[in-house]
Amino acid sequence: MKKTLNCIIVNILIFLFIFSGTCFANEIRSEVIVENKTSSNSLNSKVYSDAVVLLEKTTGDILFEKNAHKKMYPASITKMLTAILVLENCALDETVKVSSSAVISVPQGYVRAPLFAGEEFSVEELLYAMLIPSANDVANVLAEHVSGSVKNFADLMNEKALSLGMTNSHFTNPSGIHDENLYTTASDLSILARYVIKNEKFMEIASTKSYRLRGTKFYSANDRFLKASNLLLDPSQSSYYYKYATGMKTGFTDQAGDSLVASAKKDNVEFIAVCLNAGTLSNGLREKFLDCKTLFDFAFDNYTAFYKDLQVKIANDIEKATTQNLSLEYKNNSVNIFDYKLYSNMAKVVSILIIIIAMKLIFFRKKKNRRK
Repeated sequence: MKKTLNCIIVNILIFLFIFSGTCFANEIRSEVIVENKTSSNSLNSKVYSDAVVLLEKTTGDILFEKNAHKKMYPASITKMLTAILVLENCALDETVKVSSSAVISVPQGYVRAPLFAGEEFSVEELLYAMLIPSANDVANVLAEHVSGSVKNFADLMNEKALSLGMTNSHFTNPSGIHDENLYTTASDLSILARYVIKNEKFMEIASTKSYRLRGTKFYSANDRFLKASNLLLDPSQSSYYYKYATGMKTGFTDQAGDSLVASAKKDNVEFIAVCLNAGTLSNGLREKFLDCKTLFDFAFDNYTAFYKDLQVKIANDIEKATTQNLSLEYKNNSVNIFDYKLYSNMAKVVSILIIIIAMKLIFFRKKKNRRK
């Protein structure tokens, strides 16, 4: 019995030792974020968007937020969720046939590819046509292909959103066409963004500046030259272009305002910005693009060095842990299984268990001595 207890204590101590380094890094990270809160407060007067979240991709650290949990309409940012569901449920070379219902259900004034009923395209072609110019008819076509109907696909969207932890969101269509019951928050969209950014194909498409959809007997390819709606990617847009931008999705309706989820990467550190319900300045400049540039500049100026060092430490910690025969998944200098907060909580639980076991050992030993 005594040997068993000693063995348990030794194993727990080893476990605690392995995680203590990461927990310590987590505490330092928190201190760095708190230390920069004063400077982040100055962003309030510089950011126009109604709801904002700025975070670091790998850790999910929130560096700045404003009305993060306020109910908002996402407009075409909805297509991020549509795209990831298509990527997870279809092969890129699958053939998709355009239905008349998918085309005619798009209201006037909304962006179209355009598509014609009876045309056939691959899933990959349609994903480009949906994400780059934000074509609403394409979103409907893909939804019908995956689930049989827009309604069934909306159910799939809500299931996926809940599984990701997007607890303040609800979706009724795949495109973001305005509906009072289609809503989300900046916080929920930041969760979605952290998820989809891991998908290489999604990011490949979301970072593409232009695309020409194949022509058919109904439309020539010249009628389908599609330009990216994300102007952070366009070098010809001097007021908006951001050389570190890596992609993501735009959105606009009269009810939702002008919105954008964007990502930017510099020195192997990547940040995500969510900007909802922005407007237009008196000089005609669109606030959402200016806001993302402001947020990314702030992040790179204040946090790049820290997160570069953190990634090196994470890689070293995982290498050490692997030599201890622990099963950790490591990819692209990031921890994919364990979350930093989980590390901290586990360490606290283990510490309490050690104290309890130690007290029991002392108690039983005293009791045994009394019997003697």
